[in-house]
Amino acid sequence: MIELANYSQLYPYLPIEILFFFNAESNNGKLVQKEISMFCNHYKIKYKTPDIPQPRIVSKICDILCEHNQLSILKQSGPDNLDSSYICFIKDRNLIENSLVQNIFNTKLSYIIYGFKYIYADYRKFVLPIEYTTNSGNRTLGTCFIYNHGLATAKHCIEGAKKISIQGIFKNDLQNAKFEIHENELMDLLFIRFQKEIPDSILFSENAELLDEIMTLGYPKIAGYHNFLTAEKANISARFTATVGQIASNARDIWIRENLLLITAKIKGGNSGGPVISRNGSVIGVSVNCAEGEGDYDDLGYGTVLPVSFLDEIINNNVKKYLDISSIEFIDFK
Repeated sequence: MIELANYSQLYPYLPIEILFFFNAESNNGKLVQKEISMFCNHYKIKYKTPDIPQPRIVSKICDILCEHNQLSILKQSGPDNLDSSYICFIKDRNLIENSLVQNIFNTKLSYIIYGFKYIYADYRKFVLPIEYTTNSGNRTLGTCFIYNHGLATAKHCIEGAKKISIQGIFKNDLQNAKFEIHENELMDLLFIRFQKEIPDSILFSENAELLDEIMTLGYPKIAGYHNFLTAEKANISARFTATVGQIASNARDIWIRENLLLITAKIKGGNSGGPVISRNGSVIGVSVNCAEGEGDYDDLGYGTVLPVSFLDEIINNNVKKYLDISSIEFIDFK
């Protein structure tokens, strides 16, 4: 039997079609009730799929969308919820008329429905390894990610290097780019703004909340330089709580009263500079090094993350300076 995890490939437009199908309609002033069985037949006919979506799975998807305030339940009944009925109210004309907006929103709904495995598969193309060569010739790995049509990373993944190369990015593009940093020198953040924007980019960001479940992505240091993307799930919670596995923080009493997040996943070397992602598929921060003198939080079992809002401050020209890259040689990634 086909399960929920496979629906993103078998029925890729199912999330947005659910909203369109259950969008409120009236007939002679009376609300039209639409049922799961009707939707499943509608989807099969519209997309000419070999099989009809299973009502049981479609109902489960609808319930997930209800939990995230995208749908409301009118009734639940029938075997496999065949007769269950839902409703939503789409007010955004762009969502109804613009295919690009529809695709973006369908992706967002898919993150919500299918979770971290789907998010990981979709984000892989946006997360890139950085090779950093020191003055002594030692090489190490870091991580960056395509965000706002440029590259975001931790400042220490670039600063002080003799040579830098980034997978998929030509050296000439790096040489002609602007390396923007926060005016606060302790902010371990950097944004690379290219003369020509990267077309395909991460679109979603949001603020983190306490107890959020998140995922970190990055390229750890691996002997032999076999770079591969790793993922680790973690939590954000109240700092120094007694709850096992949720020691984390968004306290303002560290990093000169800036909102440093602590998460239950350690940031392993090359993972620095990678994105930290919520269950909704939104970037909530960047994996970074802790400021000198602030304590080694990694020894206590958790990683340090700067909220995406500080990165957005750099990108939006509010508080930024430029990193001096005159002594760095940029080379093509091999």
